[in-house]
Amino acid sequence: VFLSGLEASGEFEEINKRIPKYKYILCSFYYLRQEIFEKILPKSDLMLIDSGAHSFQKGKKVDWLEYTRKYAQWIKENDCDKIIGYFEMDVDNVIGYERVLELRKILESVTDKIIPVWHKNRGVDEFKKMCIQYSGRIIAITGFKNEDIRDEQYLMFLKYAKKHNCKVHCLGMTRKKILDTVPFDFVDSSSWKQQSIYGRIGKRKVSKEYSKANRHIVMTESFKLAMQMQDRYEKKWQGVR
Repeated sequence: VFLSGLEASGEFEEINKRIPKYKYILCSFYYLRQEIFEKILPKSDLMLIDSGAHSFQKGKKVDWLEYTRKYAQWIKENDCDKIIGYFEMDVDNVIGYERVLELRKILESVTDKIIPVWHKNRGVDEFKKMCIQYSGRIIAITGFKNEDIRDEQYLMFLKYAKKHNCKVHCLGMTRKKILDTVPFDFVDSSSWKQQSIYGRIGKRKVSKEYSKANRHIVMTESFKLAMQMQDRYEKKWQGVR
């Protein structure tokens, strides 16, 4: 389980001060300032980088080519062994799949760690083709409920990918029911950030006043609990994949 959203947290400095070591972190290129990246990377075991394309596509005019070139340049300058993959610019719904493939080529000109993200508009045949083409590498699907894949279909997608020696990342997959039954190689979760919004630390309710006045404490404790979740699922699925 990669924990996401740390780089975009207003409480990052306080969290970073209180947590000596991170495990698996996913950061968005869109939000990731270089000085924050340089604080997170040394303390992390592994990292994934998301393009951040979904963060700003709605209602905004975007120069996708220029953004992709900047993303590619950043990858070129910062790539290292700890970063196991970079998600592609999966904005099919805005610019179409053919253009997404063109942008993917730009990213793949600087690294072989680009992770393609399948969406149902691409069709099941394209998923199969992707598994064959990216054999031995990481591919991604989405975890949003009943958006691209129905809950009962995840195992079928996973089995086909495994048949072709692909590792599978499920984006935004935090639902316990699925995590307990489907052995994805990787998933990511930003749910730890919701705790302060709802005035909770794990299962413990705290007042809105306390949460507002002590947001850095609530966020840090929520992050620590999320790290425990990372350990639980790693132990649960170790050796199964």
